[in-house]
This record gives sequence, structure tokens and C-alpha cells, in this order.
Amino acid sequence: MKADGATLTPASPGPSPMRALLADRRFVRWLTSEVVNTLGTGISTVVLPILIYRRTGSPAQTGIVSGLRVVPYLVFGLIAGPIADRFDRKRLLIFGLVGEGVAMATIPIADIIGQVSVAQIYIVTLLAAVCFVFADAAAFGALPSITGPELLPTANGLLLALTSSALVAGPAVGALLTTWIGAAPAIWFDAASFLLAALVLAGIGGSFRAAGTHHSKTIRAQSREGISFIWHERVILTLVLVGFLNSLAFGAVIGQLVVYGDKVLRIHEGGIRVGILYTAGAVGTLIAGLLFARIYTTPRVRVITPTALAAGSLITLGIAATSTFLVAVGLYVLLSLAIQLVFSAGITYRQLASPAHLVSSVNVVGRMVAWGGQPFGALLGGVTTEVFGIRWMGVLAAAVFAVASTAAFIGLRRTIPARAAMATSA
Repeated sequence: MKADGATLTPASPGPSPMRALLADRRFVRWLTSEVVNTLGTGISTVVLPILIYRRTGSPAQTGIVSGLRVVPYLVFGLIAGPIADRFDRKRLLIFGLVGEGVAMATIPIADIIGQVSVAQIYIVTLLAAVCFVFADAAAFGALPSITGPELLPTANGLLLALTSSALVAGPAVGALLTTWIGAAPAIWFDAASFLLAALVLAGIGGSFRAAGTHHSKTIRAQSREGISFIWHERVILTLVLVGFLNSLAFGAVIGQLVVYGDKVLRIHEGGIRVGILYTAGAVGTLIAGLLFARIYTTPRVRVITPTALAAGSLITLGIAATSTFLVAVGLYVLLSLAIQLVFSAGITYRQLASPAHLVSSVNVVGRMVAWGGQPFGALLGGVTTEVFGIRWMGVLAAAVFAVASTAAFIGLRRTIPARAAMATSA
């Protein structure tokens, strides 16, 4: 059947999609690789802002490091998707993971032979992010080829839940490592996680490509086709645009989290409570993963998206208003839950609605636009904090969430017909 012109496969009524996934060795290896990789990323998520803030004391410069990871998507996204659709996705994933690991390893190496500079941290973040763009493009198309469309929502929910568990541990481990061995040496663990994830991925057979797909067009032509597909699919276009606003608001919040802990909650930037604050975000993402496979269906996209964005607006106002650590932790759990539901709904819909030969192209463009708000949000949040204060940054982010919720409600209200059928997990 069709949804907005896209050919989609109806869900299989077979029993226990979760059990079927866990019986598939290829998917289990994929899952293991993702969890290992994410654990290391969770460590650097808290350590890199600490490194910057200790060296500069600047909220704006601290916010930049959170936004830099998204910048390469804006530069390379249009070619990364078509490349992933045309070539061996498995090799692209492995090369990307190894590249990220090598880039991150230069930080502790520089710490051994001399002082780690702010410029180096920025450059390494950018280089690692370039590798991530191509690996992520390959992953978008690879997962549906491993699971099939019927199991994809369940697979996305399970991946989100388990990688979130790794993110729960990662920031806390990062804060502990910063206390015990120092911030720069803690990055060794992130570098090692990328290399180990690549090794696990190498053990999966196949090239992660759907059977029967071929490409006679140039990369430029295929990129245009992906953009055209998004432009004419009103549901996808709406989800991408509100995703931009979602990441704009989230970028402002996450980019100032260390500063918020220091200025409002009065916790030391290298203390364990900073790690707990980041871990709270991972807990929210974990809960989102557990919920997503159970609640996702095509018609519910128009409910999940505006509702989660409206909740994000109210929660962000609460975070801006409170000075109590435990209250802030609880609210940040809920904020991450809401944000991740928006992201997951958009990603899963794009993966299911895109033609096989455009899966990576469409999803990378979608990610590029949706994530494109994060660096702008990080910069805007940093400037707002320096000029008006950290609480006004929260008010600004809440306003952006509210605008996104309104846009989603209007844009999705009549764009998903009742007859639409997509592969979902009952």
C-alpha cells in the first residue's frame, strides 16, 4: 500500500518480533557493535565539554564543541547518502568507525607529549564527525537490509533502549575517569570503543545492501532524487522541518549543560554530579527506546510528534526555573524522553517510506536538516547565556519547542491517511 506516494510493506502478524530479532546472529552482532561504540561516545560526551570549560571558562566555547559534531553533516551529507546507497555499506561503516577511533586517540596522545589545546579538541571533534557522517549514512540503509521492514520499528526501539543503557553508563564513567585519571586520558576509552565496534562489525556477513538494488545515476543525480523525494512527501518534509526546530532547542540545552550545572545547580564541572546530569539524559533516551516499539504506528506519528514537542517546551521551562539538583535530573530525564521520541518517529518513518535505492540518501538529507539545528542551537544558547543568563537560555529553548509543536500539529494533521499501511510492531 502507499503513504504519500511511497510503497510500503504491511506489518507481519508473526509472533514475538523481539524474539525473532534476538535469534538473528547478524542483528545481535550489529547490536553489540552499536552498544560498544555508544558506551565510548557517552564517555566523551561529558569529557570533551569539561576539557573545553576548564581551559576557557567560556559558556559559548563550551557550547561549540557540542554543536561541532553536527557541522560535517551540513557539508558532506548530500554526498554521503548516495555513496552509501551505491557502495559497500559494511566497508563504509568499518572505515568510519576506525577513523573516529584514530581521531579521538590523538587527544590523550597529545596529553602525553604536551598540553591539549582547545583548537585540537575542536579539530578532532570535526574529523571524527566527518567519519561519523559516512558511517551513519551506511547504517541508515544497512539496518533495514538486516531486519526487513516488518521488524524495523522493533529493531529501532531495541537499539535505542540498549544504546541508551550504554549512554547511562558512559557519562558517569566519564566523570569518574576524569576524577581518577584526568579528562584527556579518559578519551582512550572512547577511542578503543570505536575500534572494538569495527572489529565486531567485521564479523557480520554481507554488504548490508537490499537484493536487486542498482544505480545507473551519478552521485549528484541521486542526491537530487533523494531531495526531490523528501520535498514531495509531505509527511517526511514536515517531520524533517520540525526535527530541525527540535534539535535547535535541544542544542541550546545540551550545549550549556555543564554551564547550567555550574551556575544554577552549583556543582563542580568535573564532579560526579555532572556525569549524573548527562546520565539522566541517557535514562530518558532509554525509556524512549522501551516505549517506542510499543507505541509506534503510522497514524500515531501525527500524535507522538506534536505531543512530545509540547511536553519538551513545558519541561524546559521547569529546568530553567529550578535550582534543585534532583528536580533538574528528573526533568532532564523527561526532556530526553520527549526529544528522542520525536527523532525516532522521524527516522523510522523515513526508513520505511523510502525506496530501497534511496534509503541512505533520503535519511542522510533528513538527518542533515534535522540535526542542522543543533550547532545553531549550541551557539545561540551560548550567546544567550553570556548576554542574558542561563535561565533565559531555557526560556528561549522552550519557545522553540513550542513553535515546533504547533508546526507539527498543523503539518501532520491531515497528511497521514487512515488507509496508509506501514510495517509496525504491534
